Amino acid sequence: MGRLQNKVALITGASGGIGRATAKLFAAEEAKLVVGARREAELAGLVAELEAGGGNAVALAGDVRSEAYAKALVALAVEKFGRLDIAFNNAGTLGESGPSTEVSEAGWNDAIAINLTGSFLGAKHQIAEMLKHGGGSVSLPRPLSVTALHFRVSPPMPQANPA
Repeated sequence: MGRLQNKVALITGASGGIGRATAKLFAAEEAKLVVGARREAELAGLVAELEAGGGNAVALAGDVRSEAYAKALVALAVEKFGRLDIAFNNAGTLGESGPSTEVSEAGWNDAIAINLTGSFLGAKHQIAEMLKHGGGSVSLPRPLSVTALHFRVSPPMPQANPA
C-alpha cells in the first residue's frame, strides 16, 4: 500500500522539472492525480507515462494566472475522483534574466502573476474544496522564490458554549 493511496493530488507546473518528478513520486505512492501546466503535449506524455506504470492521472492544460483555470483544475479533481486532498502549486518562473535595473515592468508583473497570484488563486479554490471533506494539504513552494510555504487545511474547531 502506498502512502498516498486513496488520496487525490493536484500538481501545477507538472509538464517538467520538479512538478513532473513530483507527479511520478505521488503516482508511485498510489495517489490519483490531476496534473496541470501550459504545455499540453508534455502533460499528455506525462499522463501516458504514469498510466503505463499503473498510475491514475488526468491532465488539464492552462495558465495559473487565470482564476477560471484554478477553478477548472479543482472541478476536474472532483469530477474525476470525487475530492481533493493534496495540492502542490509548483508552477513558477524565474522571470526575465539580467540585472534588476534592466528587468522590464512587464517582466516583473508576469513573474508576480505566475509565482504569487497563480499560487494564491490555486490555494483559494483548493482550500475551499478540501474543507468540504475535512481538510487537506496545500503546498506553495515558489511564492517568494526562496521560501516555501506549506499549509495543513482543516475545518475550524468547535467552540465551547459559555452558557
